[in-house]
Amino acid sequence: MGKGKNNKNSKKKVAQKREQERSRRIRDLTLITVIVLALGAGILSLVLSSSSSSDADTNRVAASAFRYDKQPVEGNPKAKVKIAELGDYKCPVCKRFKQEIYPQLKKDFLDTDKASLYFINNQFIGEDSVTAGIAGEAVYAQDKDKFWKFYNAIYDNQGDESQTWATPEYMVEMTKENVPGLDYKRLAKDIKERKYEDEVQADKEIADKAKVTGAPALFINGKPVDIKVIFDYPKLKKMIEKEGKRVQ
Repeated sequence: MGKGKNNKNSKKKVAQKREQERSRRIRDLTLITVIVLALGAGILSLVLSSSSSSDADTNRVAASAFRYDKQPVEGNPKAKVKIAELGDYKCPVCKRFKQEIYPQLKKDFLDTDKASLYFINNQFIGEDSVTAGIAGEAVYAQDKDKFWKFYNAIYDNQGDESQTWATPEYMVEMTKENVPGLDYKRLAKDIKERKYEDEVQADKEIADKAKVTGAPALFINGKPVDIKVIFDYPKLKKMIEKEGKRVQ
């Protein structure tokens, strides 16, 4: 009887030991699974983050593509945040940008040297859009500082988008009335002879390469800005400030 009892106890201990070993293996396997899943999630997060960052970088247009040194600029050219506006002088939405957004940009960023604004021709609405672009380039060639008076004046005096109003004669007359101190005979000659058409077309190529399909288009250090953000100034301001922190 004593021997049988000992055998039972021995078997019970073996069973308990096996159960403990099985429980330990389950715990170890569970721990390994958790670690693998955590590592996998971390790697996936890094991949997605890298992909997202890569997509953002891919969407950016290289600074050299904008030919900043050839463009009219307002604000400090040395500012680390460069805003490029690609516009058509006949575009009513561009006029809205000039009237509603540009003054706020000027106050918050251009006059404070936090950013600079460059205008790039994307003259596509009509042939007289190109004529207007040539006029702007002719003013810029005479006096770089007076370009922005022209910029303001042409949008303030913009005609109907569907009409051919930006004629050489009108460009000269409008400039005479709003941009003092230029050689207007030279201006008339330059517009009539389309002296700066190559510059306008070179700008248009920038727009085409940047895949711009409308106007106005805005880029902040090469990053395209959604049209809804362009006309939502608080969001646009936040985007510019964020870029300023990025390039500090």
